[in-house]
Amino acid sequence: MKRIVIPTDLSLYSVHLIRYALNLLQGQTCHITLLQLTPLPDSITDLLTLPRPDRAPLERNPEFGKAIARLQRHYALEIEAIQVAHLYYDGAQQLKQYLQELSIDLVLAPVPLTRPAKGAAHLHRLLTNAPCPVLYIPEYGEASKFRRIAVVLDVEAKTPELPEQALMELLSRNEARLTFLLVFKPGRHTDQLQRTLGLLYSAPQLAGITYSVHLVQQRDVTEGVLAFLGEFDIDLVVASEKKRVLGSLRAGSGSAFRQAAITAKVPCLAVA
Repeated sequence: MKRIVIPTDLSLYSVHLIRYALNLLQGQTCHITLLQLTPLPDSITDLLTLPRPDRAPLERNPEFGKAIARLQRHYALEIEAIQVAHLYYDGAQQLKQYLQELSIDLVLAPVPLTRPAKGAAHLHRLLTNAPCPVLYIPEYGEASKFRRIAVVLDVEAKTPELPEQALMELLSRNEARLTFLLVFKPGRHTDQLQRTLGLLYSAPQLAGITYSVHLVQQRDVTEGVLAFLGEFDIDLVVASEKKRVLGSLRAGSGSAFRQAAITAKVPCLAVA
C-alpha cells in the first residue's frame, strides 16, 4: 500500500489531484491524506488565540465531502481510505518529520501558472527537502495516463543520479514510452557526456527496460527541458533534483520560461 499526502485548502481541486496519484501508481492500493497546513504565528498572543483544527471539515464542506465519496466509489479497489488531517508548523522540518513518521511515499503539490501565488511558492519551499518524491501538478491540467515519460539527467552534475529500481519499474509499466533526457552545455568537453551515458547504459535497474536517449544542448537544465517539451509531447517529467531542475520549470523564472511552462502543462515528479 502507498501512502500519499496532498496539501489542501478543502477545495474540489485538491480532490481532483488524487486522480494524478492513482494514474502514477497504476492500480496500487493507496491511503490518501488531504493535509491542511497552517503556519504558527510569531506572536505569543496570536499563538494563544490560535483556533483549534476543524474536527468535522467534511460536514462543514458538503460539496468537498461528496467529491471525496464519489472518488472512493469510482476507485473502490485502489483507494483504501481518504482522510483529512491538520498540521501546524513553523518550518520545513516539521513537515519533513510528519512525512517521515507516517512513511509517506508521495506528495502532490499544485502549481499555479497563470497568476502569482505566494502560498504555492511557500509550499514549494517547504517541499524542497521532502524525504519522498513530490509530484508537481500544473493547474488546469487533465489527469491523463502517464504514457510518455522523460527522465532528466543533468550531465553537469558531479554524480548524475538515476531513479531507484522500484520507481523505474513503476514508470515503465503499461507500455509507457521512457526517454532519458541528457542536457549538456554547448562547447563543453564530451567526457562528462560519455560518463553519464556509460552510467546509464550500465545501470542494473534498467536491465530489461526499453528506453530511448535524447541529447539536448542548452546552457542549463531548465532551458533544455523546456526546449524538449516544446518539441515533443510528454505526459510526465521526472527529475532527480527538486531545487535545481524544477525551480524555473514549475514556477517560471522569467517571461519566456513562464509562458513555456504554461503551454506545456506537464506534471513534474521530483524524486530526490
